[in-house]
Amino acid sequence: MIQRSFLTLAVALAVPVAAAAVGEGADPAAAPDAAKLEFFEKKIRPLLVDNCYNCHSANTKAASGLRVDDRKGLVDGGDRGAAVVPGKPEESLLLQSVGHLDDAPKMPPKKKLGDEQVADLARWVAEGAAWPVAKVAATQITDDAKYARLRAEHWAWQPLKAAAVPEVRDASWPRGDVDRFILAKLEGAGLAPVGDADRTALIRRATFDLTGLPPTPEETSAFVADEAADAFAKVVDRLLASPAFGERWGRHWLDVARYADSTGGSRNVPYPHAWRYRDYVVDAFNRDKPFDRFVREQVAGDLLPAASQAEKDEHAVATGFLAIGQKDVNQRFKVRFVMDNVDEQIDAVSRGILGVTASCARCHDHKFDPIPTKDYYALAGVFRSTDLCAGVRNKMGGGGLDYYDNAMLVVLGEAAAKKDDPALTAKIAAATKAYEEARAEFQKIRGTPEGLKVQANGRPYQFQFRMKMNQRQNELLELTDPAVTGQVALGVRDAKEIADTEVRIRGEAEKLGPVVPRGFLSAVPVKAPEVPSNQSGRLELARWLTDPANPLTSRVFANRAWRHLFGRGIVKTVDNFGLNGDAPSHPELLDHLAAKFVADGWSVKKLVRSLVLTRAYALSSETRDANVQADPANRLVWRHSPRRLTGEEIRDATLAAAGSLDPSRPPASPTKALKVVELPNNSPLARGILDQALASPHRSVYLPLLRGLTPTSLEVFDFAEQGNVTGDRETTTVATQALYFLNDPLVRRQSLRLAERLLARAELDDAGRLDLAYRLALGRSPTAAESDRGRAFLAEYESAAAAQPEPEPEPTPTPAPAPAVAAADGAPKPPAQVIDPDQVIPVDAPVKEEAIRASSPRAAAWAGFCQALIGSAEFRYVR
Repeated sequence: MIQRSFLTLAVALAVPVAAAAVGEGADPAAAPDAAKLEFFEKKIRPLLVDNCYNCHSANTKAASGLRVDDRKGLVDGGDRGAAVVPGKPEESLLLQSVGHLDDAPKMPPKKKLGDEQVADLARWVAEGAAWPVAKVAATQITDDAKYARLRAEHWAWQPLKAAAVPEVRDASWPRGDVDRFILAKLEGAGLAPVGDADRTALIRRATFDLTGLPPTPEETSAFVADEAADAFAKVVDRLLASPAFGERWGRHWLDVARYADSTGGSRNVPYPHAWRYRDYVVDAFNRDKPFDRFVREQVAGDLLPAASQAEKDEHAVATGFLAIGQKDVNQRFKVRFVMDNVDEQIDAVSRGILGVTASCARCHDHKFDPIPTKDYYALAGVFRSTDLCAGVRNKMGGGGLDYYDNAMLVVLGEAAAKKDDPALTAKIAAATKAYEEARAEFQKIRGTPEGLKVQANGRPYQFQFRMKMNQRQNELLELTDPAVTGQVALGVRDAKEIADTEVRIRGEAEKLGPVVPRGFLSAVPVKAPEVPSNQSGRLELARWLTDPANPLTSRVFANRAWRHLFGRGIVKTVDNFGLNGDAPSHPELLDHLAAKFVADGWSVKKLVRSLVLTRAYALSSETRDANVQADPANRLVWRHSPRRLTGEEIRDATLAAAGSLDPSRPPASPTKALKVVELPNNSPLARGILDQALASPHRSVYLPLLRGLTPTSLEVFDFAEQGNVTGDRETTTVATQALYFLNDPLVRRQSLRLAERLLARAELDDAGRLDLAYRLALGRSPTAAESDRGRAFLAEYESAAAAQPEPEPEPTPTPAPAPAVAAADGAPKPPAQVIDPDQVIPVDAPVKEEAIRASSPRAAAWAGFCQALIGSAEFRYVR
């Protein structure tokens, strides 16, 4: 009572003024007056430095997540909420703490401030918590003549131009306007295209490009035998209608969307619900959802009208595009966590949709493109006014479910009517109390000599307390967690507090400059809509991105489609159309494709079909010395560039050849069963997830993709960098790829299954089996010489295998059971209910060495032959 009365007196003695946001983050026109700043520098800053900085500053661990070395840190607060409420000292936790009130943390912990010091703090807060405004370099808030010149001259910022289709000398060669643009460039360079690809090569190329799978022998034979003029068009239409089309082209977009099933970073935490966004993307491409609608749903789906609950849920899931990026949940400062996530969202939108590197303007005006810092923070205001519902939060050094924030998830379906349920209320209250008690016990022993003492099982004594705490938390979540009681997804929603944001000096989250109104990039030549004061601005951003007058969105996607079909974009740097990016090889053709894309209703399938049916796409991959010397990179498209299959295509083609591929979509993802706890790379849980990926018969797009834990079959073949927008994967040739084909269990097991598939064809002789093996693996029949070599290989291998002794089967190790945890009543709980970072998810089909061994020397010989086909260069390249 005495302490509270003292604080009341201190507040009463403070100078009463109207609450106003002054200092960093304030409008420069309303900067604090000199007297208030002098009082701060003379009385308040020294007090904070002497008594608070050792625990609550940028150079320390910032206990409780609170920083007092900048105004925003005080206003935003730490784990317990705002430390300072400007103008309201009686509501400020800082004043309650320094007053050593009974129900507040006592600060400083080992002494008490003097009465005069407390009164000074109260006066400072009452006067608005004045703080010096950081100076902003002029180049950070101005637009100069250089930017105006770039906007006027650089090709990417110009509106789409309706270029006339060029005339060509060889009028018999083109099949349409696209071919005329290609041939005109070739003729201008004095080059002639090579001949057409043969039908066997063409159907293999198109089937992989459109579905990511090889054609079946029956599909190839039917196409080769079809003499109709529209034979290839019928093949293309069949492939576009296949569910495999969405899986292939959806994977392209998932690269751009930096899709993954975990946060990555120093504390890798699962996203158990990310698979919903993955499935949304696959379905969108299969349904040929107009691309402009596809973009709007991902940026502002929660703000779009919906005719049904199902459509509303679909829109909500689509916003997962903004939520699934990499996050540093181990970041100790919330403001940095927030601004880093905002930066990641800006990068995803600007590079993924516009081909613009806007994130370069976070710390200073863009060095090359006309993107001033104020434009970056105009976008940042849009995303600062948006709740990022990824189900995680920042917590430095957290354990168990510390990183889980189930309030930050998007709930799907109709909201259940709230009913009074005294029994449920009592259960929740009891579970909450049990969890809080268990947490207090763990915190009390954590880090003490007793807690760190190692037990017989190799773990410290405090681990028992941690497990008990996790158990109690799990029991509470079973009653309250929307992920348990209903369906949830990752996504975004408009925040409760809608506001413009400040320029961050040198990109530092806590150093605030002037406020910038929410808006969009001034470099893009399309009128920016006005952002409503009561909404984030994402809906206006989505409409601005997909405005038909916006030349970048349609150009960027048309270029991405060209890259996936021709091996190289018209603009090679598919994610960067800026000054440092590549110049288009065929600028008129790019604008022609972009304009037609919009005119055709933003139909991806129409765009893809129009490109695949060109003469240019159907060229063979042969080379000509003169053309190679003049155009070694094939920028002018005088032939079809061979390409190495992606890791997904290699894996799926291996399964398809063996007859093991399950083309159906699996329910959810193995990651759905994961708790939102740290996932160490070497933990049994992580290894269990990778084992499930290895054992899965489904297409690679459905494999669990935890950041830093990519399945080997994808990792060794240049899988997408999951932390960044990736529109163009690298293609490398390294020794580990050869070792993969020699030793990987998946390759060895599928080689044996392919051998068993061939040997099961009793109606075939060995020559017939060799022919079928080539057709299943390479899409063609073997030559006479290849058949002779194959028969010789089989005979020699079978003879050698017959001479080898039968190996002893290896014993299967029995895993040690996890320790049980005592419940409140003393009865043990089963281990499966314990939330443990080392928990093991059972694998339905574990890969064991003996399962890869052939049943006979003959089967071993055929398995070796099949492995040689799968390991060949022809298997992993499409021409």
